[in-house]
Amino acid sequence: MLSKPHNFRRILICCQPDWEYGRNLVLGARHFAFSQGRIEVGNGFVKASQSIAEIVRRQHIDGVISVVHSSDTEDQLLRLSVPSVSVSNVLNAPRIPVVTQDDEQVGRLAAEHLLKCGCTSFAVWEQRGARFSEERFRGFRDVLNHKAAGAQFQTGASGPLTKESGPGLIARMRNWVKRLPPKTGIFAVLDPFALHLIQAAREIGRAIPDELAILGVGDDKFWVDFENIPLSSVKLPSWQIGVEAARLLLRLMRGGSATSPMMRLPVVEVAARRSTDTLFVEEASVKRAVAYIRTHAAENIYVGDVVRASGISRSGLQRRFAEVLGQSILGEVQRARIAHVQSLLRNTEMKLEAIAEACHFPNTPRLHVLFRQVTQKTPGQYRAQFRNGEHNTQEQPTSSDQF
Repeated sequence: MLSKPHNFRRILICCQPDWEYGRNLVLGARHFAFSQGRIEVGNGFVKASQSIAEIVRRQHIDGVISVVHSSDTEDQLLRLSVPSVSVSNVLNAPRIPVVTQDDEQVGRLAAEHLLKCGCTSFAVWEQRGARFSEERFRGFRDVLNHKAAGAQFQTGASGPLTKESGPGLIARMRNWVKRLPPKTGIFAVLDPFALHLIQAAREIGRAIPDELAILGVGDDKFWVDFENIPLSSVKLPSWQIGVEAARLLLRLMRGGSATSPMMRLPVVEVAARRSTDTLFVEEASVKRAVAYIRTHAAENIYVGDVVRASGISRSGLQRRFAEVLGQSILGEVQRARIAHVQSLLRNTEMKLEAIAEACHFPNTPRLHVLFRQVTQKTPGQYRAQFRNGEHNTQEQPTSSDQF
């Protein structure tokens, strides 16, 4: 049996790092553990065939962080003599504390993104029996009921990919996709479902994104760029979930209690790629204007430049933008420019001064003001969400007392 130094606590992380979500979650938990100086992480990952209780006994584990997809796993954790925290929003009535993402917000962001694509009908592919799927669907539907009441809406569903995947699932998806009208925005509650849908659409000749726009959830960098049509995806705060799960577990190991049965971390962004790079509108002038804005998002675009690209008068384009996009020309320009800044903040180490210069802002304060105006965050706050190693572990996340 493994021994441990006096006054150290050892935790076990039961999470398979097959996808980026799981890897980031583990890294976040380990980062918090190591930052405390007196927490060790137990050896290895628990396989389905292994007994959690035996590993806890053999490695002198003081607390467990686990992905809980079944009541059987939850029962095993409840029988342990040490506290545990779940990092899975699958069970409808969890009996141990849960740290997860705000899944209704995932659905709301997905709906807003597809509405900006000009979709006139909508569809959702769900996972049956999973709470996260139900909540994502609910958030998606609520936005559409408010902003696109009366739009055509269809649903499809399957079980988890461990039980249904491959040719059989794609065959069902082909029949489902075949019935969707043009200009449909499809929200798949997980990236693997979205990738299967892209393949199903391709096999029956449905064009993406020219005919259908597809959006997933998870933003696994390897898989979303794996297809010929890179997948747009809602980003999840997996690193932060790992950090907060480890923080909560430490409190429980010290004899404290969870302040609420479920902590939900905010979800703030869609990573847009080619699968939703479209604008389903009949108005040619708006299409030309939006294409110009997207092409020149890194530049200092003036409204006059957009008007000239559209081929109609300024007043006419303003009216069409308001009718079609619910947005002014200037508002769309600012949104596109800040989206480009967000990409640089996420994916590079460039300093804000260099980003301001590269994006043709007159100065850094002007970029700072516009960024906060559009996103309700400072550039520094935004970058902190994606810079894993420098995440502020003292920041208190949004939480909810709902089951």
